Amino acid sequence: MPTEMLTEREQVSPEPPATGPTEDGELRAWARKHVEGVHKLKRDIAIYVLGMAALTSVWALVEWQDNGGFERLSDNGNPGDWEPWIIYVALIWGFFVALDALRVYFDRPATEAEVDRALERMRSHR
Repeated sequence: MPTEMLTEREQVSPEPPATGPTEDGELRAWARKHVEGVHKLKRDIAIYVLGMAALTSVWALVEWQDNGGFERLSDNGNPGDWEPWIIYVALIWGFFVALDALRVYFDRPATEAEVDRALERMRSHR
């Protein structure tokens, strides 16, 4: 019988959409987070490369001037005594960028097979 002919009590209301997160919704949310993490990593790498290029240029110019590279401008430099602080900056900053890269590229959702294996291990250790 068409719904137009039913009384108000007899009309069946459509089922409300599921309000809980679906598997596709969770996967989409993880994919969005992952893509945002990749974009952040690319930005961090670009900042690292540009920052190190600028810092290395400033470091080389200052060290060259302080150690006799510009003898007219240097007041009392000793050739060959360059401070290696730029290496420490590059290593420490690079370490944190590498940690971010590991986090982004090894972060992934758990598969059903992995969850099943973990459950089996837990059950076998009871």
